[in-house]
Amino acid sequence: MKVSLKDILKLILSLGITGYILYQSSKTTDWNQIWEALKGFQYEWIFLSIFLSILSHGLRAYRWAMLLGTSGTRPSTWTAFLAVMVCYLGNMAIPRLGEVARCTIMKKEENIPLPFSLGTVITDRLLDLFMLMLLTIFLLAMQFNVLKSYFSQFINDKLPFLITVWPYLALAGVLGFLFVLFVIRKSKKENNPNSIYFKVRQKVTELLSGIKAIKKVENPLGFWFSTLGIWVLYFAMLYVISFGYGPTDELSFMAGIAVLVMGSLGMAAPVNNGIGAYQALVASILVVYGISYSDGYVFAVVSHGSQVVSVILIGFLSLLILNFRKKKKRVETNE
Repeated sequence: MKVSLKDILKLILSLGITGYILYQSSKTTDWNQIWEALKGFQYEWIFLSIFLSILSHGLRAYRWAMLLGTSGTRPSTWTAFLAVMVCYLGNMAIPRLGEVARCTIMKKEENIPLPFSLGTVITDRLLDLFMLMLLTIFLLAMQFNVLKSYFSQFINDKLPFLITVWPYLALAGVLGFLFVLFVIRKSKKENNPNSIYFKVRQKVTELLSGIKAIKKVENPLGFWFSTLGIWVLYFAMLYVISFGYGPTDELSFMAGIAVLVMGSLGMAAPVNNGIGAYQALVASILVVYGISYSDGYVFAVVSHGSQVVSVILIGFLSLLILNFRKKKKRVETNE
């Protein structure tokens, strides 16, 4: 897959934001204390967390395969799992590059149209957003009095920055929208099937069919159970790590939910794999539950770092397997 100048600029911007967040979130951190804490960690809980995360990736692959199957060609869950792991690996290099990578894999492996596949990925992400919203509402309903001071302080800290930046963001959005509208209207007037308008309309139609694939899945019960299972496993893989560290070994259930919500928001930040944002948000929310920022930062480093290492290892292994399969097919074709 070619890496465009846009991807390179996105990577540079992402690395810059990542570095800034890491600096701001860790400048008061005692790294010697973190190192000593890491040496005393009970690593069997980390291995259990990694195992649970692999199960969650498998469920995501199973759910995605069901969505893709509505196109008439259902890939195996194994192939979808390999593509998902390559997706996660790609996102570590350039945010959201992995989403295109996994759809490209499905195009090559199963000849599933790229726009349709991208549409199913959008559905996949919208389902994650829906589950995160439900969790957030549940958390606020159950812990509003505990969390209101935290969110009030967070908003007060970020409000001056947002007030300064939002007019520029709004202007850029309006100009971008007007430019797209101009290009579409000009192409539409040409009435040429090869024009940008007609090509974009065709791709958008395929994209929308992928998004609507959720209505056509053959096993709705399995689909929604896997959706619930993904987030149950997300909670479990975060929660079990708390047992391996003294300051967090009695973490409450609701504190675990708060960590899951804030950690998910950190992972959604426009930085490489949520690095920096995840640690800052998780450590700060744990302060609300009586855990010091430095101890919370250790927990965040371990919970996030273990997943990063596992994704790198399994992602590269998935790439090797896909490459081996490609070579095998080429040999069979030649024979």
